Amino acid sequence: DDDDDDDDDDDDDEDDDEDNEEGDGDDSNDENESDDEESTEQPPTTRKEELSLAERCDKFMIPWIGCIQEHRNVYSLISNAFYQRDYIDPLEDTVPDERCRTFRDAGTGVDGATTESAGEGAVASFDGAEIDLGNWREHAEADAEEGDGAATTTATTTAAGPDEEPHLVNAYAKFRLTDPAGTGRPIEVAYIKDQRGRLLGFDSFTKRDGGGSSSSSSGDSDDDDTADAAAGANDDGECTFHIVPGETTSIAAYAIYRGEKKKKEDEEGGESSGTREDFMYYTPDIPLPGVRSQEK
Repeated sequence: DDDDDDDDDDDDDEDDDEDNEEGDGDDSNDENESDDEESTEQPPTTRKEELSLAERCDKFMIPWIGCIQEHRNVYSLISNAFYQRDYIDPLEDTVPDERCRTFRDAGTGVDGATTESAGEGAVASFDGAEIDLGNWREHAEADAEEGDGAATTTATTTAAGPDEEPHLVNAYAKFRLTDPAGTGRPIEVAYIKDQRGRLLGFDSFTKRDGGGSSSSSSGDSDDDDTADAAAGANDDGECTFHIVPGETTSIAAYAIYRGEKKKKEDEEGGESSGTREDFMYYTPDIPLPGVRSQEK
């Protein structure tokens, strides 16, 4: 009997050894499968490293373009603020008071300008500048009809809220492309500001080799041949600007004309080019038609 018991124990031991061997084999297979999976997986940074520059830029550019298309008026105001800070204000700072002139009055009217009916609008005329406020007049009259005349007693209808798209009214100004004084100085830039000194729009100009000047918009520019032909056809350049209802009560037009560079003596007694002596022309403040001050 003891021998039988010993045989049973030996059989049990053999069974346990076989089970252990099978278990070890399963663990080994699991480890091999895990190694295979790890070998096929790419590190998290691999895909990022494979992105091209264009793909990385698209991540930010596409939403930005979509925002511009959805909020064009907001971006127009942002663009004006940027160019005023980086272009207009620094250029103005180079023109001292003694080289600032007013556009001579073309007649009598609002602040010395001639304000006349021009079809459906009003035009403020100066010698060297003309501001067409026809679109604004239509806007003010339509708003007055809807509000039973109330618009004429406020700053300029209701301003947009902080989270609302502002409504802008297009207006136009024409500037003589050479100095009104008759010196032949070419225009550098023309622009419009509101009563607070904020830029509402501008247009830069480039002198052509064939004589005269042609307009080069701050946005899209025309083909050179077309621009030259336009410059030969008339001596005026047009500047588009935006009036902000609820904020703009009056405007003023400005133009800077390029002067000559005054030569100065260097340390060795020779001559070197100095700073350019530009001249600025401006109009007095022009109240918007249909708008009266809120001050009593």
